[in-house]
Amino acid sequence: MAIRGRNLYLYLALACFVGILAIFLVDAYLGVYDTLYITVQEREREVDPDYWQRSQVDERAYYSMGAEWGELVSFRYEIDSHRFSTYSTNVEASVWKSGEKIIELLNEDISIAAFDKLTVDWVLRAEELEEMGYGVGEYTIEIRRGEVERKIVLNYRYPTEPVYPEKIPPPPPG
Repeated sequence: MAIRGRNLYLYLALACFVGILAIFLVDAYLGVYDTLYITVQEREREVDPDYWQRSQVDERAYYSMGAEWGELVSFRYEIDSHRFSTYSTNVEASVWKSGEKIIELLNEDISIAAFDKLTVDWVLRAEELEEMGYGVGEYTIEIRRGEVERKIVLNYRYPTEPVYPEKIPPPPPG
């Protein structure tokens, strides 16, 4: 009888351990995750889901970057659904200056099947801002996905002239 009781407690302890492990795995995996890719000067930067979670802890709820005035800034927003049901919401991206919304870059209703992924793309052109009377300075790109809000602070600066050596004519033949 004593051996049977000992085994019962062992099995109960193992069941609790497996249950706790399963809770941690499910909690860490299930949900909706977003990754933002920003391309400036042919260089892609990735803002992963962990960045946004870290920023909630240290009070920095935005991503900051710079670009030269006149260059194209393209965005690719990947939404990854790790849910057992379809995820539907609205995705909106807009440009803000001094607390005022100046351009809407994207406004789209999306639907993602269970355990699937969706990508939306948009582009910010400095010419659009220039047409509205704006120039070099700091802009906030706000991305809203349902209740989730992401902010990117984009600092447009004047283009710098590349430093190339002077063109030297080739030597004459002969």
